[in-house]
Amino acid sequence: MAESIRIGVYICHCGINIAGVIDVKQVVDHAKTLPNVVVSKDLVFTCSSVGQNTIIEDIKNEGINRVVVAACSPRMHEGTFRNAVEKAGLNPYLFEMANIREHSSWVHPDDPEGATEKAKTLVRMAVAKARLLEPIEKSTAEVTKKVLVIGGGIAGLQASLDAAERGLSVTLVEKLPVLGGKAALIGDLVYSEKKGWQIAKELIEKVVTHENIRVLTRTTVQNVSGAFGDYRVSFVTEPRYIKETCMHPEKGEEVCPVEVPNEYDFGLTQRKAFFKPFEGAYPPTYVIDMSACTKCGLCLDSCGKETIDLDAKPLEFSEEFGTIIVAAGYKPYVPTTGEYGFGNDTRIITLSQLERIMSENGPSFEDIGLSNPLENIIFISCVGSMEESDNTDARTYCSRMCCSSSIKNMLKLRELFPSSNIYFLYRDIRTYARREEHLYEQASKSGIIFLKYEASNPPEVSINGKPSVKVLDTLVGKRIQILADLVVLANGMMPPSDILKLRSLLKFPCSPDGWVAEAHPKLRPVELPSPGVYIAGSIQAPKDIIESIISASAATAKAVVPIIHGRVELEPLVSYVNEDICGACGICVSTCPYDAVSRVVLQDGRRVARVNPRLCMGCGQCASACPSAAMQQKSFTDEQIHEMIEQLVV
Repeated sequence: MAESIRIGVYICHCGINIAGVIDVKQVVDHAKTLPNVVVSKDLVFTCSSVGQNTIIEDIKNEGINRVVVAACSPRMHEGTFRNAVEKAGLNPYLFEMANIREHSSWVHPDDPEGATEKAKTLVRMAVAKARLLEPIEKSTAEVTKKVLVIGGGIAGLQASLDAAERGLSVTLVEKLPVLGGKAALIGDLVYSEKKGWQIAKELIEKVVTHENIRVLTRTTVQNVSGAFGDYRVSFVTEPRYIKETCMHPEKGEEVCPVEVPNEYDFGLTQRKAFFKPFEGAYPPTYVIDMSACTKCGLCLDSCGKETIDLDAKPLEFSEEFGTIIVAAGYKPYVPTTGEYGFGNDTRIITLSQLERIMSENGPSFEDIGLSNPLENIIFISCVGSMEESDNTDARTYCSRMCCSSSIKNMLKLRELFPSSNIYFLYRDIRTYARREEHLYEQASKSGIIFLKYEASNPPEVSINGKPSVKVLDTLVGKRIQILADLVVLANGMMPPSDILKLRSLLKFPCSPDGWVAEAHPKLRPVELPSPGVYIAGSIQAPKDIIESIISASAATAKAVVPIIHGRVELEPLVSYVNEDICGACGICVSTCPYDAVSRVVLQDGRRVARVNPRLCMGCGQCASACPSAAMQQKSFTDEQIHEMIEQLVV
């Protein structure tokens, strides 16, 4: 005997987000008239414990076997309601959600009547689909008990250490020759008595001596295949070209004739093609930058031909991992030549460069040609942040750390040059978090001068012997001109340069600003939509060192769970093939972005498409492209979609 369909419909007020525009009572009454609907209620916050318990009680007491919630985006709370339905003893995939917030109240705030009618239509469509829903069983698979961490900065180091201390095998890969990321180049911090390089050093020492961690520098990910719990990752490790038998590599650096900008000093100094990145770096060994090396052979003569191999080949290899943590960091915004005078005078530097100068293992003011005393020092805020520019690298978001870092360095400069005049030309001041608010007060008391400018009228920098800065101080309405001994451009943070490559390999989305977009900002803040891949640190958004460490620990806590359990739950809403009508045309094979579809030969000799449920992520591209309707996706079948369309045009 066929099951009698009994549908419960729940319309959410979402405070005033929905109810402030839509007549919720009308939508509830409309739902009561729809076939198979036995319960129709409105709730102020359906996602709350009260709302969820109402659904659970109705399933148990009213015999409801299909549930429809009309509320916000499924991306926000679909998982919440599926869990509630399952808690009541119902299959979680006998649930359907209608988005009447983003799709109705938020987009039609000036048309309450029209928004209400649209909400009725969306609910009617959801109910029509709910009548055709079928139970879907979850499946699991075994997990490879290894974690891959991509990125050897603060976040990657912390994630590796956390996973290793839980007894898991960890491989940490870093594309640069050394570990530590940007933190290893920084001195004083706003919120800690420790230096940035000290925190990096402590983490590095723990990581490289841990028996469960293998560290691979100069290593990049080339390809990722497989699925959650069984990722197969291929790597390329570039050689250092200098063998361990080389006893005096410093001689090779001495004779090397090639000099290039030193990226570890943010271009303030020059380094050789044969070089050691910086004092205190790990590994503490020399490396040859083959992109700059001319293979002149002078290092061979100086160090010994048997200790240098200029023709060494990259090492290619592959390994399996259960989960992946992406901690690829960020890159600082670099002003274009001429932007606020940058590149036209050595006395105009970025905040990143100043941080390096103020670090104990970085260059000094004298090293870059700045003599004492520095009488007038000017900081300009929001360079590469909160602005629009002809430079496509400029970003309109706030980088969050620039104001606090600027003021921290102003106070440090005040100690070094007590008689100097220090100016901060700012658009807005955001000393992020309560722990940093004291900086602003301390800077004001120390005599630092704050001048506010408008975005439409930014400071102008010219070179008249010294850098000359003109700014309209909006607080007093006067234009001021200052001759500066040092101009510091507070440059913002940007997504790492290889984020597009990582995105193509790991299939994750990015925000409009280019940062990695998490699966859910509240419920899954360190997870990506692709299961088994997690994010840590500033690849997600601008973060300071403390936030990066916290997010790394959070990501690791998520990443180790399936490995410790030994099995992973696979995506249930996968595609499947009706082999009786499949013509093996191959369109689905070429369409699938996850390589989950292949063509196989049956025992009777027919060729058909077949879906690997472990690889399928449920995107539905194959089903939409199939010309014979042989390919279908669970919970989004052609029949269900057609029924929704029928209700749309009623």
